[in-house]
Amino acid sequence: MAAASKKQVQRLIARLRAKGEEERSAVIAELVALGEVAVEPLIAALQDTAYQTRMAAAQALGQIGSEQALRPLLATLNDASVNVQRAGVEALTRMGTPAVEPLVALLQDKDAKTRRRAAETLGRIQAPEAVEALVKALSDENAEVCKAAALALGSIGDQRATARLLTMLQGDNVELARYAATALGEIGDREAIPQLVSALTSSSADLRQAALEALVKIGRAAVPVLIRLLKHENYLARRCAAEALGLLGDKRALVPLQKALRDPHHRVRRYAALALGRLGEERAVEPLLELLREPLGDVRSSAIAALRALGGEKALKALARALQDRHWVVRMGAAQALAEIGDPRAESALLQGLRDAEWSVRMNCAEALGRVGTEAAVIPLITVLADDKGAVRRAAAKALGKLGDQRAVKALKIALNDVEEEVRTAAAEALTKLGGT
Repeated sequence: MAAASKKQVQRLIARLRAKGEEERSAVIAELVALGEVAVEPLIAALQDTAYQTRMAAAQALGQIGSEQALRPLLATLNDASVNVQRAGVEALTRMGTPAVEPLVALLQDKDAKTRRRAAETLGRIQAPEAVEALVKALSDENAEVCKAAALALGSIGDQRATARLLTMLQGDNVELARYAATALGEIGDREAIPQLVSALTSSSADLRQAALEALVKIGRAAVPVLIRLLKHENYLARRCAAEALGLLGDKRALVPLQKALRDPHHRVRRYAALALGRLGEERAVEPLLELLREPLGDVRSSAIAALRALGGEKALKALARALQDRHWVVRMGAAQALAEIGDPRAESALLQGLRDAEWSVRMNCAEALGRVGTEAAVIPLITVLADDKGAVRRAAAKALGKLGDQRAVKALKIALNDVEEEVRTAAAEALTKLGGT
């Protein structure tokens, strides 16, 4: 190395202690540009007392990609600093195939931290030649190593790992089972479907979620089993099945999910509604309307969300009819849904709803008209400013502000003297929008 280059490299390495990430990144870029001449000094810098220097040196060596740095970088996996370990993982990942064999050897290292980082790196490299060693690592005495090995096998995606991961999935350690489920989803082996479905009955929410996500990743092959699961005695399994079927979006689930809207447990009904919204089938509109009479707000809101997602003329007409339902809860839910769909064709039905006997229906209709109303809604909304419920008057004032029609100015000025502060505030805000104050 030329003397000038040596001095230049040493000056740059001295600056790696910089606390600012931006400054360190600039120095690393300069060192990488120097190439091989910087390798030996950077290897030496991996022993520096400052973790910032060690971390930056590892980053630079990874980008240079010299195999001369391979062994020193392997040592960073056992560094006292987590940041240096991560930099070492990234650098070794960049090196790729040449790093695989020594990383596999490190899966037998006496230090658990090193074994875990080695497994992690092999997963990031996605080295199929490491599968057998990683499968053995699933039996490591350290749980963190087992988790890293599972994730690595999922990243590699080799079905040779399926059998051992299924054993882990069915083990007593719920945390390890969760990692096994995640890996199985990444691998996508259909052989895992029955055991993943069984995991949906677990008392662990984390394991159920991991199994659900894995089944969705495996895809349509899981649909028949999930449909059958909608009849399981465990409501948690039924709920997960409904959610998974919605995420898969397979039309075969339409009728079973419609039946699930009558499930005895409210959480199953809720997720069945959301799933039907995802399927995008107009045939689900009428069954979903039944949920608008639910006493539980979260179920009604799920039905509304599903109807909004379905949209279309059929949903619009059905919701407009629902504004005439004898149950006020249904009428209120229909008004909310129409507001969220935001289709101007709902205006006529919403105008009728302003005269509803139930104040919450009137309020929601007024709010909806603020979104979808035309000039035809202005006079009816002005009339509603005299409603006996403050919440309705406030909704009307806000709607008039959104519609922006000057005919509302006089009535809104009168509303500035309303007995309720929330109405006065809404009127003032509306007038500001209209330029009336």
